[in-house]
Amino acid sequence: MDAYAALAIVLVAVISLAVLLVAVAPAGSAGRLDRLCQRRGAAPEADPFASHRALLGQVCTTRSVRVDRYVGTADAPGPDGPATRIQVRQNGEEDLPAGSTALIYDYEPDGGYYWVAAYDPRHDQSDGG
Repeated sequence: MDAYAALAIVLVAVISLAVLLVAVAPAGSAGRLDRLCQRRGAAPEADPFASHRALLGQVCTTRSVRVDRYVGTADAPGPDGPATRIQVRQNGEEDLPAGSTALIYDYEPDGGYYWVAAYDPRHDQSDGG
């Protein structure tokens, strides 16, 4: 009986340790392990922000009542023609009411929004071509 009691105690300890390890392990650890152990010759991951960077330097039209450091929406040229509604913010004090023209100059991946500045096409110095 003493050998069975000792075996039961060891078994309970092993099961408790396994449960503790599963409970403490972070949920994303399997994904991190996959990234660390990538197969040789595997294709690198695509740039997740490539489509966002495509809008940098484009002109958009504000659609929200205001655009400030905390809130704003605008319509930007879409990749296939129709406008795309995007979240925008501005760092300055310019008045950007609905219908204003703004230049997209940066993307904030943590917040999922673009930084814009007021833009007046009449002051554009490019030769147009």
